[in-house]
Amino acid sequence: MHASQHWRWIFDPETQQLSVELDHGLVHKCPYKTSRLIPMNPLHAAFTMEDAECFQEFYDVLSAYELWDPMLLTQAALNRTILERFGRPQMPQSWYFQSCTTAPNYDLDVGALVELNSGIENALFAIIDIDDEFAECMCLASSMTLSEVKEMQQFDSVKVLRNRLQPSHYLQLHLDDEHLRHA
Repeated sequence: MHASQHWRWIFDPETQQLSVELDHGLVHKCPYKTSRLIPMNPLHAAFTMEDAECFQEFYDVLSAYELWDPMLLTQAALNRTILERFGRPQMPQSWYFQSCTTAPNYDLDVGALVELNSGIENALFAIIDIDDEFAECMCLASSMTLSEVKEMQQFDSVKVLRNRLQPSHYLQLHLDDEHLRHA
């Protein structure tokens, strides 16, 4: 899928709902609470070139793994674009996750797959932003239990110290398959 010049941001102040109007009358509703987003006024604006680049970069990187259907890829890329454009900066919440002694042996960049371990379960995440100290990661699993009272849902994001990022078993299987195809 490719971002279109016809896509539009819409924020309805009555329902407090941000959405993206796509082609053919399709609408993607933002899954995040308004408290997670910057304050907005009524909005009806075109997707910018920066929005389109943000969407396409994430979509293309995730689609290269050949692990998900196009609908999930579209949702993940739209949600990453929402967070990039309208998301409030997050404080790290590294305490929910185990430190990792074996760092991933591949480039950690936007779209890289990693796992986080809450001590209760592991889940697959994609990096949506990264610097020398922290990574913001989007949950690609359907959910992840963090504690007895806290759970992340698919497409929720969390900022963590880089030492919490664990190598992805899914990515390793993908890399092994690629190696076998070219051998």
